Amino acid sequence: MKKIYLIAVNLLFVTLCFGQTWEGKAELPNNEGRHHPVTFGIGDFGYATTGTSATSQVTKDLYKYDPATDSWTQLNDFAGEARSFAIGAPYNGKAYMGFGLSLTTFLNDLWEFDPATETWTQLASCPCAGRRHPALIIRDDRIFVGLGDGAAGNLNDWWSYDMNTDSWTQQPSLPGPVRHHPFMFTAGDHVYAGMGHGGNNIYKDWYEFDITTDTWTQMQDFPGEARVAGTQFDMGGYGFVLSGDGDDHSFMGEGEMWKYDPFNDDWEQLPSHPGISRWAPGSFTINNTVYFIGGQNRISQFINGDMWSFDIAPAASTPEIEVTENTFSAYPNPTANILNFTNSTKINSVKVFDISGKMVLQSNLIGSSNIDLSDLSKGLFILEITTTNNEIFNSKILKQ
Repeated sequence: MKKIYLIAVNLLFVTLCFGQTWEGKAELPNNEGRHHPVTFGIGDFGYATTGTSATSQVTKDLYKYDPATDSWTQLNDFAGEARSFAIGAPYNGKAYMGFGLSLTTFLNDLWEFDPATETWTQLASCPCAGRRHPALIIRDDRIFVGLGDGAAGNLNDWWSYDMNTDSWTQQPSLPGPVRHHPFMFTAGDHVYAGMGHGGNNIYKDWYEFDITTDTWTQMQDFPGEARVAGTQFDMGGYGFVLSGDGDDHSFMGEGEMWKYDPFNDDWEQLPSHPGISRWAPGSFTINNTVYFIGGQNRISQFINGDMWSFDIAPAASTPEIEVTENTFSAYPNPTANILNFTNSTKINSVKVFDISGKMVLQSNLIGSSNIDLSDLSKGLFILEITTTNNEIFNSKILKQ
């Protein structure tokens, strides 16, 4: 198994810090309260579609949010069946969604949304059982789907879809109990899933799926109250879970947000969203901001259509760490163009990922000890170094 380390640096070491306030934003138009929406951010815009409306109808309308004007625009409807309890995520400038429950059917379809043309393309359906409340995570041109509940009850099977071949492969099942409405995200080099609801239980167990070996590892349990039916997102190599029901499948006193660090397998609690927690909200990210939308108030049963934002901004500190023959340094950091490496002869490859997880640069450093970042936009990036011993080192770099 590959070993993963944090890069030791004697340069500026970038971490993430968090603002302390949530800000109210424009509500969905037409009083369109919604629970179980599929939400995703692509570029400078956010999107929300499907879910259950305030009048308890399954839907297929599609809305686009512009943060520059704090306004929503209704687009042409989603091209598939109206549904709720579906799942989706953005990847490489597009979005992918499917599954859920129509008026009568547990679905197993998959769709691609292109924001440039605002059109949908149907992809190969999963050969698995149709289901609602599944997990869906995207990494390295593969879509991982599993868990959820269908006509036969709760599930723990796991499947991967290859974007390049439009085909599905069954993977090893989650080693924990069957469940629906889990939390899931990509973080670091792998994808993660866990928590959720199965039978009479609300879970707090947590699992890593290694996408290089297609194997599961159980991680430390989530340290907070067991939970289900919230929302999640990833940013800067970290994963985040937000809101949902607690261990009695009812509201929590606060809409908790937690950050998961995959390098240390630990969690940090961040400021809660306003009010009590909500059942089945949505969220999307644009740049360094998360937008939290909809969900049901479990006291009043009111289905919300409001939206709140929270900035997650990069900050820096400058510890001095000695560089030895077994560590690697990348400098200067921040950098405007050239990023240099110590011990470059022991480096097999260097990859740079943006905060959405998209790889934006790759180099094997043959005949060189640096890479040129001048073509990248300003912002925070994740650096991944693979050594000649097949070890992986990760850190963050700031492009100025």
